[in-house]
Amino acid sequence: MARVPPIHLDFLHTGRQMSRLAPWLLAAGMAAGALVLLEQRHLASELGAREAQIEEIRSMSRRTRPALETQESDSPEIRDQIKKANAVLGQINVPWSELFEAIESADAGSVALLQVQPDARSRTVLMGGAARNLSSVLSYMTRLEQTDRLEDVVLVSHEIKLKEPGTPVEFQLLAKWAEGDR
Repeated sequence: MARVPPIHLDFLHTGRQMSRLAPWLLAAGMAAGALVLLEQRHLASELGAREAQIEEIRSMSRRTRPALETQESDSPEIRDQIKKANAVLGQINVPWSELFEAIESADAGSVALLQVQPDARSRTVLMGGAARNLSSVLSYMTRLEQTDRLEDVVLVSHEIKLKEPGTPVEFQLLAKWAEGDR
Protein backbone atom coordinates (compact mmCIF):
# COMPACT_ATOMS: atom_id res chain seq x y z
CA MET A 1 0.00 0.00 0.00
CA ALA A 2 1.25 3.50 -0.85
CA ARG A 3 2.31 5.63 1.95
CA VAL A 4 0.64 9.07 2.35
CA PRO A 5 3.13 11.85 2.97
CA PRO A 6 2.57 13.78 6.22
CA ILE A 7 0.87 17.19 6.07
CA HIS A 8 2.86 20.11 7.50
CA LEU A 9 0.77 23.06 8.72
CA ASP A 10 2.47 26.44 9.11
CA PHE A 11 0.34 28.41 11.59
CA LEU A 12 2.76 31.33 11.85
CA HIS A 13 3.25 31.97 8.15
CA THR A 14 6.09 34.45 8.52
CA GLY A 15 7.31 34.34 4.97
CA ARG A 16 4.59 36.51 3.33
CA GLN A 17 4.58 40.32 3.29
CA MET A 18 1.56 42.59 3.58
CA SER A 19 0.30 44.15 0.38
CA ARG A 20 1.20 47.79 -0.30
CA LEU A 21 -2.45 48.53 -0.87
CA ALA A 22 -3.60 47.30 2.56
CA PRO A 23 -2.63 50.41 4.62
CA TRP A 24 -4.32 52.68 2.08
CA LEU A 25 -7.48 50.62 2.16
CA LEU A 26 -7.44 50.68 5.96
CA ALA A 27 -7.01 54.48 5.98
CA ALA A 28 -9.79 54.95 3.41
CA GLY A 29 -12.14 52.72 5.43
CA MET A 30 -11.43 54.64 8.63
CA ALA A 31 -11.96 57.98 6.86
CA ALA A 32 -15.27 56.76 5.41
CA GLY A 33 -16.35 55.54 8.87
CA ALA A 34 -15.47 58.94 10.38
CA LEU A 35 -17.50 60.75 7.68
CA VAL A 36 -20.49 58.50 8.27
CA LEU A 37 -20.26 59.15 12.02
CA LEU A 38 -20.12 62.92 11.48
CA GLU A 39 -23.11 62.79 9.11
CA GLN A 40 -25.07 60.69 11.61
CA ARG A 41 -24.41 63.22 14.39
CA HIS A 42 -25.44 66.09 12.12
CA LEU A 43 -28.67 64.32 11.14
CA ALA A 44 -29.43 63.44 14.77
CA SER A 45 -29.08 67.08 15.84
CA GLU A 46 -31.21 68.22 12.91
CA LEU A 47 -33.85 65.64 13.83
CA GLY A 48 -33.88 66.91 17.41
CA ALA A 49 -34.37 70.48 16.18
CA ARG A 50 -37.25 69.40 13.91
CA GLU A 51 -38.92 67.48 16.74
CA ALA A 52 -38.64 70.55 18.96
CA GLN A 53 -40.28 72.65 16.23
CA ILE A 54 -43.09 70.13 15.85
CA GLU A 55 -43.72 70.11 19.60
CA GLU A 56 -43.76 73.90 19.67
CA ILE A 57 -46.29 73.98 16.83
CA ARG A 58 -48.43 71.38 18.60
CA SER A 59 -48.39 73.36 21.83
CA MET A 60 -49.33 76.50 19.91
CA SER A 61 -52.26 74.68 18.30
CA ARG A 62 -53.50 73.55 21.73
CA ARG A 63 -53.60 77.06 23.14
CA THR A 64 -57.03 78.57 23.40
CA ARG A 65 -57.84 82.12 22.55
CA PRO A 66 -59.22 84.10 25.46
CA ALA A 67 -62.85 85.12 25.52
CA LEU A 68 -63.74 88.78 25.43
CA GLU A 69 -65.25 90.22 28.60
CA THR A 70 -68.00 92.78 28.83
CA GLN A 71 -67.81 95.78 31.09
CA GLU A 72 -70.61 97.50 32.93
CA SER A 73 -70.20 100.65 30.84
CA ASP A 74 -70.78 98.76 27.57
CA SER A 75 -73.98 99.42 25.69
CA PRO A 76 -76.36 96.52 24.90
CA GLU A 77 -75.21 96.58 21.25
CA ILE A 78 -71.57 96.18 22.26
CA ARG A 79 -72.48 93.38 24.67
CA ASP A 80 -74.31 91.61 21.86
CA GLN A 81 -71.28 92.01 19.57
CA ILE A 82 -68.98 90.67 22.29
CA LYS A 83 -71.29 87.69 22.73
CA LYS A 84 -71.14 86.99 18.98
CA ALA A 85 -67.35 87.41 18.96
CA ASN A 86 -67.05 84.92 21.83
CA ALA A 87 -69.18 82.46 19.85
CA VAL A 88 -66.79 82.83 16.90
CA LEU A 89 -63.79 82.37 19.22
CA GLY A 90 -65.43 79.23 20.57
CA GLN A 91 -65.71 77.85 17.04
CA ILE A 92 -62.08 78.74 16.33
CA ASN A 93 -60.99 76.92 19.49
CA VAL A 94 -62.54 73.64 18.37
CA PRO A 95 -59.70 71.11 18.01
CA TRP A 96 -60.71 70.42 14.41
CA SER A 97 -57.73 68.35 13.29
CA GLU A 98 -57.74 66.17 16.42
CA LEU A 99 -61.50 65.73 16.19
CA PHE A 100 -61.42 64.67 12.55
CA GLU A 101 -58.41 62.41 13.12
CA ALA A 102 -60.34 60.60 15.88
CA ILE A 103 -63.40 60.21 13.66
CA GLU A 104 -61.34 59.00 10.69
CA SER A 105 -59.27 56.59 12.77
CA ALA A 106 -62.44 54.78 13.91
CA ASP A 107 -63.66 54.14 10.36
CA ALA A 108 -63.41 50.53 9.19
CA GLY A 109 -65.10 50.99 5.82
CA SER A 110 -68.51 49.65 6.82
CA VAL A 111 -69.87 53.08 7.82
CA ALA A 112 -70.31 56.15 5.65
CA LEU A 113 -70.49 59.45 7.53
CA LEU A 114 -72.73 61.97 5.86
CA GLN A 115 -72.58 64.80 8.39
CA VAL A 116 -70.39 66.01 11.24
CA GLN A 117 -71.73 68.88 13.33
CA PRO A 118 -69.55 69.97 16.26
CA ASP A 119 -71.03 72.19 18.96
CA ALA A 120 -68.31 74.25 20.65
CA ARG A 121 -70.45 75.27 23.62
CA SER A 122 -71.40 71.79 24.72
CA ARG A 123 -68.15 70.21 23.41
CA THR A 124 -70.18 67.61 21.52
CA VAL A 125 -70.27 66.42 17.96
CA LEU A 126 -73.32 65.08 16.14
CA MET A 127 -72.53 62.59 13.39
CA GLY A 128 -74.97 61.21 10.87
CA GLY A 129 -74.40 58.46 8.40
CA ALA A 130 -75.37 55.14 6.89
CA ALA A 131 -74.16 51.60 7.47
CA ARG A 132 -74.79 48.15 6.08
CA ASN A 133 -76.36 46.93 9.30
CA LEU A 134 -76.89 47.87 12.93
CA SER A 135 -73.95 45.79 14.16
CA SER A 136 -71.63 47.92 11.97
CA VAL A 137 -72.99 51.04 13.68
CA LEU A 138 -72.48 49.56 17.14
CA SER A 139 -68.92 48.47 16.38
CA TYR A 140 -68.22 51.95 14.97
CA MET A 141 -69.48 53.44 18.22
CA THR A 142 -67.10 51.19 20.15
CA ARG A 143 -64.17 52.26 17.98
CA LEU A 144 -65.09 55.92 18.50
CA GLU A 145 -65.11 55.38 22.27
CA GLN A 146 -61.62 53.89 22.06
CA THR A 147 -60.11 57.04 20.54
CA ASP A 148 -58.37 59.57 22.77
CA ARG A 149 -60.60 62.45 21.71
CA LEU A 150 -64.16 61.10 21.83
CA GLU A 151 -66.13 59.75 24.78
CA ASP A 152 -69.73 59.05 25.80
CA VAL A 153 -70.78 58.04 22.27
CA VAL A 154 -74.57 57.62 22.14
CA LEU A 155 -76.84 56.36 19.38
CA VAL A 156 -79.37 59.19 19.08
CA SER A 157 -81.49 57.66 16.35
CA HIS A 158 -81.45 54.97 13.71
CA GLU A 159 -83.70 53.80 10.92
CA ILE A 160 -83.48 50.53 9.06
CA LYS A 161 -84.40 51.09 5.41
CA LEU A 162 -86.38 47.91 4.71
CA LYS A 163 -87.44 48.93 1.21
CA GLU A 164 -83.90 49.63 -0.01
CA PRO A 165 -81.58 46.89 -1.28
CA GLY A 166 -79.42 45.42 1.47
CA THR A 167 -81.54 47.09 4.19
CA PRO A 168 -79.03 49.79 5.16
CA VAL A 169 -79.24 51.63 8.47
CA GLU A 170 -79.26 55.41 8.72
CA PHE A 171 -78.12 56.68 12.10
CA GLN A 172 -77.15 59.67 14.21
CA LEU A 173 -74.53 59.56 16.95
CA LEU A 174 -73.71 62.10 19.62
CA ALA A 175 -70.28 62.16 21.29
CA LYS A 176 -68.37 64.45 23.64
CA TRP A 177 -64.86 65.35 22.75
CA ALA A 178 -62.18 65.24 25.42
CA GLU A 179 -59.65 68.02 25.85
CA GLY A 180 -56.45 66.03 26.27
CA ASP A 181 -55.22 62.47 26.40
CA ARG A 182 -57.44 60.27 28.49
